[in-house]
Amino acid sequence: MSNLYEKIKSAMHGNLGVMIVSSALWSISGNMTSPFYALYVLELGGNYAMIGKILGVAALVKIIPILLGGYLTDKVGRKQITYTMTYLMACVALIRAFAPDYRFLVIAAILEALFTGLRQPSMSSLISDSTTPENRSMSYALWRVGPTLTGVLSPSIFGLIMDRYGLSTAMRWGYISIFAMGALSAYMRQRYIKETLEAKETVAIETDSVKELFRNFNATIQSLNKQAVTFISLDFVFTLALGFADPYFVTYATDALHVSGSQWGFIITLVNSLTMLLVASPSDEKGRVRFVQASMASWPITYLLFLSSGSYLTLMITRIFVTLSAAVGQPAWTALFTDYCPKEHRGRYHALLEICWSLLYGGGNYLGGLVYQNMGIRAPFQIAMALMTVGGIASLIFLKEPEYREQ
Repeated sequence: MSNLYEKIKSAMHGNLGVMIVSSALWSISGNMTSPFYALYVLELGGNYAMIGKILGVAALVKIIPILLGGYLTDKVGRKQITYTMTYLMACVALIRAFAPDYRFLVIAAILEALFTGLRQPSMSSLISDSTTPENRSMSYALWRVGPTLTGVLSPSIFGLIMDRYGLSTAMRWGYISIFAMGALSAYMRQRYIKETLEAKETVAIETDSVKELFRNFNATIQSLNKQAVTFISLDFVFTLALGFADPYFVTYATDALHVSGSQWGFIITLVNSLTMLLVASPSDEKGRVRFVQASMASWPITYLLFLSSGSYLTLMITRIFVTLSAAVGQPAWTALFTDYCPKEHRGRYHALLEICWSLLYGGGNYLGGLVYQNMGIRAPFQIAMALMTVGGIASLIFLKEPEYREQ
């Protein structure tokens, strides 16, 4: 336990600490509304297919901003892009708070996709730059766990508010609080983050600059070795699978078992955070791949158990299993992405990953909504299970530990 404490202490410094604390503030309010977003779309006049369409459109809108954000991150720096886009994303919450119908949620999703796309490569690069090969899994675990712990009770408390005052009123209050916490988070990043890109360049928007942008991305792709390509390909299979099912856990719970808001909020527990912290240190010391393989192989089994739930109690238990399966591999999973990429390519590398994740996850959201509405409430989870089974078996055969971990 003392070794775990020392690793946590060594990882929690500088930019990583600022990012964890600022994201933790946002998480307090963000965790209130996110588990119930699909229900909010339905409340404002949308249908199950519209849930997927909103998420799918956002995924498409992200593409160009991510490309530009990745390029600028490696040219002009990480800090300014990160805090500026955080301010703008906080403002988007006000659109959701006062949306008279679901069409305003579409507008909010498009704006958020633009700002997130520009911000994500710089924020991911800041986190990557704050890790070392020796503490990378632990650093990413803290990055995931810190914000999660502060907001762990938010879904449950918010579910009680929703049961008492109604979904619409509760969601409006929730989004107003997101705006306030988001603005405070942006200020902290503006005030306390230190730039990690040493050599900045002046960027002019000219024809040659656009050509250079694509040449730089091509160089990033060529820098990836065979191990990286194998791991990324397997990750993409799981990203698509998660896209099919993730938004519809809450609608399945309410449609199949008539679970209330407070009951669903209770299902979001401490399990994810505690598990990630416990497995992060061993994955730094003994290798990442075994933890990733355990996660990939067990995920489809937990989905099957979830679909077999016949009561609130079994639904809660199986949802915890789904969370556990993800948490076992998440720190090592994220660390592997950084292990494979040199620092000078990280902005563009994260941009390429974000584009693919956005398209696959957003496409899965869109298709999952159509499948949920037209083929039955179990169908998206069954498709996700099939994809995960293929990915899990392939991971056991092809996934190997990196020969060298990038700094």
